Amino acid sequence: MALRSALFALIGLSLPAAAATPPNGGTVSVAAQPGEGAEALPPQLFVDAASQALAGKDFTLLEGADHAAYAVELRYRQSEVGTGSGKTASEGPKVINGGLTGGVGSRLSITMPSNKSQLVALERTELDMILRKRGEQEPLWRGTAVTVRPAGDPAGVAAALSNALLRAYPVQPEGPIGVP
Repeated sequence: MALRSALFALIGLSLPAAAATPPNGGTVSVAAQPGEGAEALPPQLFVDAASQALAGKDFTLLEGADHAAYAVELRYRQSEVGTGSGKTASEGPKVINGGLTGGVGSRLSITMPSNKSQLVALERTELDMILRKRGEQEPLWRGTAVTVRPAGDPAGVAAALSNALLRAYPVQPEGPIGVP
């Protein structure tokens, strides 16, 4: 290797740069940008979910991209993909005051499980997470996760996608990660 370096220096060329490895912690800022179909989802949901997942990987979160050593960019998209059948939620047991006005007594109501189902809207949500060194455009790490779930739990979806993306960090995912 020393001979190769000397030869490259002699003819005025530099050695090819080694690929940068993702950091194992440090200061990081997180910013989210909604994509197609996700305008109604607040970016802060994804920022919070990604921030918690990054904190679990020894990153220290800072507000503002100008102060952190690394910047994470989140891009998320959402689309309706149809409907599915879901079980209806049953209520738990309730104790209700009973008897006459001013009387003593109570009544217990227990809802029995049923096999009833209802149609629910299904949404496909995709999250891209890009980690860069501050001020640079070349990504140090990048991952994509996707899920199809019933509509109505955007915070749960953001957390599930962020956690799935960073589960094997700093290993670079080969392709999109499917999240049940």
